[in-house]
Amino acid sequence: MFLKKIYNDLDTLVDESIAGGRLLSLPDSDKYSMLLPNSRITVRREKYRKPKGLVKLTGGGGAGHEGPPGGSFCRPGGMDAATTGDIFAAPSARQMLRAIEAIDDGSPILMGVANHAGDILNAKLCAQMALAKGIDVHLNIGYGNDVGSAPKGHEDERRGGGGLFNVTGIMAENGCSVDEIIKMSRHCSERCRSFGVGIRPAIHPITGLPIMGGMGEDEIELGIGVHGESSGRRMKLPRSRELARFVCDTLLEDMPIPRGEDIAVSLGGLGGMTWTELNILYKDIYEYLTYDLGYHIYRHSARNSGTQELGGFIFAIGVPDDEIRKWMATPIPDIYPKD
Repeated sequence: MFLKKIYNDLDTLVDESIAGGRLLSLPDSDKYSMLLPNSRITVRREKYRKPKGLVKLTGGGGAGHEGPPGGSFCRPGGMDAATTGDIFAAPSARQMLRAIEAIDDGSPILMGVANHAGDILNAKLCAQMALAKGIDVHLNIGYGNDVGSAPKGHEDERRGGGGLFNVTGIMAENGCSVDEIIKMSRHCSERCRSFGVGIRPAIHPITGLPIMGGMGEDEIELGIGVHGESSGRRMKLPRSRELARFVCDTLLEDMPIPRGEDIAVSLGGLGGMTWTELNILYKDIYEYLTYDLGYHIYRHSARNSGTQELGGFIFAIGVPDDEIRKWMATPIPDIYPKD
């Protein structure tokens, strides 16, 4: 298949994308973080690093996803180091280890890991190497809320497709322990559900092969992952109003919520959705959840950030409790240089 994308060299595609992304986010990216030489690893700059003793956060994933440039979340209230792998491939164990070594000051280090086989395999190997070097490293596997990837009762087999309450960064800034952060991370995931829908395929920028191919012109795929992982479930493309009801009912069947509750929602386009489509779909979701079902949407997010030009979305619903609300409202400690 002819690969019709803008690039210079497939061998340097990821590195050039990271460099361009950091240039686009200037001066913000240079202020808080830096790219380690000859690497795809971003770390906080010295003056924005956490004091010794506080839990350090690191993680990463494959390249090829549309959204903020790699490492843009390395800042106060966010991560301490981030690593980017090849297109849709987890960073190697040695890459992850180099990131850990760059921020190791004897404090506990918590690695956030997506529930994908390659990510978990490499992260566990990295953790073994780090522990052998005497580094205090722990794994936090994000899973449990993507209802399309495993049935109810098998939450530990589910992908973490659409987290709504990411409070691990602020907890680490405020001195919480590794166990407290992992426990709250699981708690947040348990109070969220997500579901993916694929509408149009994308082309893999390295192989030139279609992602989520083989659909009929009038079909959509249900329960896909962020990379376009197939579920094998398809249906005829409905109107937006019917699709909104379908995805909401799918999530609420898995996680029933009493009428009148405050909920948070997230509509994440998978790279190739137009804002016209997202706006219409969000309108229909909002009207169904509020007018028909009686919920109050106190927090929402809608954006296009996903996988190349893959047409589709991940929709998520979450129910915050008092503990989650507390951490979401907690400020970053006043220990860093002023902006």
